[in-house]
Amino acid sequence: MLCLYAADYGPPEPSFDPFVDAGTLSALQQAHRAEIAAARNPGQLEAIKRKIAKGEQVVWCDQGYGWTHDAPIEGFFSVVTALVLPYALFKLLRRFGRVVRRGRRPARAAG
Repeated sequence: MLCLYAADYGPPEPSFDPFVDAGTLSALQQAHRAEIAAARNPGQLEAIKRKIAKGEQVVWCDQGYGWTHDAPIEGFFSVVTALVLPYALFKLLRRFGRVVRRGRRPARAAG
């Protein structure tokens, strides 16, 4: 995961303080106090600690469709756009053409 989504870890807790148990912060975590201070609930704090432990940068993303920028997802959307969308448009236009042709036929004479 490239970034963290705050809502994934629950709602903010107004009384939550990430430094209440400050004695348990490692030296590595002490160097990242600013990132740890951004935690608004225990879930966010644990996610930040995991990122720091892995040596990754702590980045918070806006809610939305950030996951669509991953390479496999972009590739999937490219394939859909290149292959499936033209096929669907072809079928739709073909069907629309049949409907238009039916409307142009002259009425049969009663006889």
